[in-house]
Formats: sequence, C-alpha cells, structure tokens
Amino acid sequence: MELALLQTFSDVARRGSFAAVARDEGVDPSSVSRRVAALEQALGLTLFERTTRRLALTEAGRIYLDRIGPILEELADAVDTARDAVTEPSGLLRVTTSVAFGERWLTPRLASFRAQFPRVQIELILSDAQIDIAAEGIDVALRLGPGVEGTFIVSKLFDVRYRAVAAPSYLGRMGQPAHPADLKLHDAILFALPRFGPAWRFRTKSDSTMIEVHPRPTLAISNALAIRRAALEGLGIALLADWTIADDLEKGKLIDLFPNYEGSATDFDAAVWTAYSSRHYIPARLRGFLDYIRSSAE
Repeated sequence: MELALLQTFSDVARRGSFAAVARDEGVDPSSVSRRVAALEQALGLTLFERTTRRLALTEAGRIYLDRIGPILEELADAVDTARDAVTEPSGLLRVTTSVAFGERWLTPRLASFRAQFPRVQIELILSDAQIDIAAEGIDVALRLGPGVEGTFIVSKLFDVRYRAVAAPSYLGRMGQPAHPADLKLHDAILFALPRFGPAWRFRTKSDSTMIEVHPRPTLAISNALAIRRAALEGLGIALLADWTIADDLEKGKLIDLFPNYEGSATDFDAAVWTAYSSRHYIPARLRGFLDYIRSSAE
C-alpha cells in the first residue's frame, strides 16, 4: 500500500473535501479524487459517501481512518525526529492568529525569526474566525482567549492590558479627561462585536474596586486595526490592547489617558495563548517558533 494514498485519504477526511486538499497541495481536485479512488479499489472498500453537497466517511472509512491515523502520525514523527537529528530546523510551519494580532505583533517579529531559522517556511493564516486547528492542519495557533476545542496543549503567552487612548489632535479639541468617570463626556470608538458591551471598566493595580463608565458612543467598528486608525485620526477615545498600540504610545501618536488604571470592555483577565497539537514528538521548527515568541513576549 502506497503511503501517499493513505496520507491523501487522511487529509481528505480531515479537510472534508477533495478541493481543499487540492488547494493545499497546489494540484487539480481530480488528481486527489483519483488517489482516493485508487485506495478504495486496492482495499475493496468505499471510504467516502459522495454527493453533490457533501463528502462524508462511510462506516468502513471511519474505522479504517481510526486505525491508520496513529500510524501516519508516528511516521510523521519519525521523519521529524530523524531530520532534526541531522539538520537544522526546517520544513513548513502553519501558524494562525487574528488579523490584528498578526499584523501588529507577530508579523514584525518574523524577520528576526527567519534570521535564526532560515530553513523554516512559515504559512501565516490570519482570520478573525475560529479556525478548526485540526481540520486546517495548523501547527500552532495564537489565540486571544484560551478556548480551543480538541486535544491541544494550551499555554499563556502573555497577559494583555487594555488602555484608554486618544490622539493629541482629539485631546487638543476636546480636552483630556482627568479620571475614567469623565469619559461619559467624551466621544468613544467602540468595538462592534457581540462580546463587547457599551460599558468600559477600570481598576487600579492597588485597588480592586471597579469603575464602570458608559462613554458617549460616536463610532462603532468591528476591527481593532480600524479602531486604532480612527483613534489616530482623532475621531475619539478608544480602549485598545497594549500590543495594538505599543509603538503609537512610544512615538506620542496616541496618549495613555489613565496610566495608573487597567481597562476592559469584557473582563480583566485578557491574555494571548498558544495552542498546538499534543503530538508525541514536537518538531524542532515548532519548538524553535514557540521558544522564539515566548522570548519575544518577555
């Protein structure tokens, strides 16, 4: 039995379509379909139920996948183990995170990572949707919340602090609030997302007493990058994660209005998390990436 046929069968089952696997490999979907058909003919089994709307494993296909899945994983681990023993880290690393975090925090650090690991190829998938890590063949996900379905190793990368910020142009026009309670008199740029309410909460490090404020909503945007841009343009006060605006604060493009307070539009335990598959062997390219981003976060 050709290993390539077994891997194609596993990939199609994981991705749920011939077309998706074909896109991953850069080939025509018909070639993927032919490989699966060749495996079915060799086994004398129908592995998939095919209709115009869906592709699903048959009972025989599910049983067969359950048996060969661990074998394929062991073989992949064996290749990585052997390669890592004799060469520097190499191969494809598929990474996913949100659009804003990828653009503002991760991408600026990739040049340094590539300098350390020139043989590692990175495929960065930026999406604000909750991508199915296993189905998409993701090696590591950087998430802004710990909730990840499936058997994955999840660990905190760093805590996130939210800051109320405004551009000097806005403050010159509207004045600077002296206390979070003053925000009710100021224009606010809100997150237009279901989990973000209209209230902003603040607390000091020394006092756990929470202050809840309803700023005056003048603009609502569903993307953190666009909110940052609106704040830079002086359209109002925004509550943004520190990783989004760190260089803006350093350059004076945005002003931290309440440096002694931490803010939140949801809860105060925000953090960035890493999630990756609990394989028996973690390839050197993934270990190197995890070590690198952890050191970058310190």
